[in-house]
Amino acid sequence: MKHTDAPTYETLPTRRSDPFRDHVVRAYEDSVEDWQKVIGEQLHFQWGVFGHPDAPRPVSLDEAGLRHLERQLALALDEVGEHTRPERILDLGCGWGATLKHLAQVFPDCSRLDGVNISSVQLAHCAALVRGLEQPDRVRLYLCDVADVSELPDPDQPYDLALARGVITHLPPQVYEAMITALARRMRPGAVLIVSETLYSEEFLAREPHPPEDADPLALGHRKSLRYVTDVLRDGGFRIRDDRVLPSAEDAARWVLELKSNIDVHFPEAASPPLDGIRRMATDLAVTLLRQEASVHSIIAERTR
Repeated sequence: MKHTDAPTYETLPTRRSDPFRDHVVRAYEDSVEDWQKVIGEQLHFQWGVFGHPDAPRPVSLDEAGLRHLERQLALALDEVGEHTRPERILDLGCGWGATLKHLAQVFPDCSRLDGVNISSVQLAHCAALVRGLEQPDRVRLYLCDVADVSELPDPDQPYDLALARGVITHLPPQVYEAMITALARRMRPGAVLIVSETLYSEEFLAREPHPPEDADPLALGHRKSLRYVTDVLRDGGFRIRDDRVLPSAEDAARWVLELKSNIDVHFPEAASPPLDGIRRMATDLAVTLLRQEASVHSIIAERTR
């Protein structure tokens, strides 16, 4: 870690060649300001929970994204009680930092929160975001492939809580499997992993396994099924404690269509390839979600060995 008065990030070595990693990095090179116009000021980019359409007031993308995160935290931690609140947290694919910031505020006694990302653009924003925390030195950021979490410092101090929200969708299968193997070694028995992922039915995958790379500016081409994702978790030493569709198909469809609407408003003539990719896929994805050929799954897994 560079020695400055404010949090920055450290670059860790990678031991694997993965051409798709560069494709993922390119998906997040747009300016933070452009992304905020599309997904909200707080930059929660993993779906949202809106509630009933007849709610007494509109729910913003920021609030919907935070609701989704809080719902998952409740599912993961409400059972365990105050005496087992996490002391070390790992956020895999920490994005622009919204989740890390929220976790630091929810768990003020947590002594260490680590964030991992392969996008230097996102990590720079994340570093600036956590500077505003009361104890910013608790947060450490790493430019690191998620499959290389074994390279994180302090291997003798395991994590109590890890999150992988919207990360697995970007990973080729072999990288996902390597991530789970490496992650399991860094978590204590009984520790909890929170996963949020867009998954596809077996029938859909048989028909449309993956889009061509030139039609995949968001690097979402490695589509996966619920069975595959949970089988890898079990093989890696995790027990599935809770698995459910969250948010609902209706909320997920609304979320992606709101993103499309924001792109149409703010970039009516031309948008960057990733944002234009959202615009082009939004309607078809909403239909796929409503047909239950795809769904957003919340998976709470417990490290068993």
